[in-house]
Amino acid sequence: MAVVNTPKLLRGLLVALLLTAAGCGAKSANAPDVGSSANVRERNVSFNTSDGKRLTGRLFGSSTVGITLAHMYPADATSWYPVARKLAAAGYMALAFNFRGYADSDGPKTIPKTPFDIQAARDYLRRNGARDIVFIGASMGGTASIVAAQTSDPIAVVAVSAPLRFLGLDAVPATTSVQRPVLLMAARDDPSGAFGALQQFARDLPNPVTKVYAGDAHGTNLLSARPGAVDEIVQFLQRWAPVNPATVKP
Repeated sequence: MAVVNTPKLLRGLLVALLLTAAGCGAKSANAPDVGSSANVRERNVSFNTSDGKRLTGRLFGSSTVGITLAHMYPADATSWYPVARKLAAAGYMALAFNFRGYADSDGPKTIPKTPFDIQAARDYLRRNGARDIVFIGASMGGTASIVAAQTSDPIAVVAVSAPLRFLGLDAVPATTSVQRPVLLMAARDDPSGAFGALQQFARDLPNPVTKVYAGDAHGTNLLSARPGAVDEIVQFLQRWAPVNPATVKP
């Protein structure tokens, strides 16, 4: 029968436990924020609107070109995180934020004021080094981005599955005021009528660019279903909102 040296065994177990704990501690100390990728810096942020509401969001990357990412209804800023990481990897600073009343932003939900929330996000990006701003929005966020572009003058706009009107938002009057290039994206069989809205926006906006996809995916779900759609956004940005102006095509 083998004789077990109990004190020696306990000492060995104790050393193993200490080494394991030390290893876990080192990993925790060096781990990035939850949801961060190895190549993109991201952090939680907050900022205030002109009427004193505190909005929350997540900032990705750093650049002189900042992008506001406005979410669809009833989603929140997290729906934009995968796209935000790709935009930051392409050299942009992207702010995925929660409209008032969503997630932990101050409430209540007030959809007609979403353009003011976008303007607050724009101001935050400018305070953090952005000289040029692009508005990107999905569904409700796309409509709000077009409305906000009337007075905020971003250098470009992207609207994914944006309706003409939504619960107090009306982008139709904005179409004659927004002179900057606007990328309009929608699925042809979107049951919300986003494809019909795209067609009217394309007729009325001075500088539309349209991308139509097969299927019925809506908003950020369209970008998930069609990964190439995100590449289309990046190409549009590189054309009209380049990080390096020298890359603008003739």
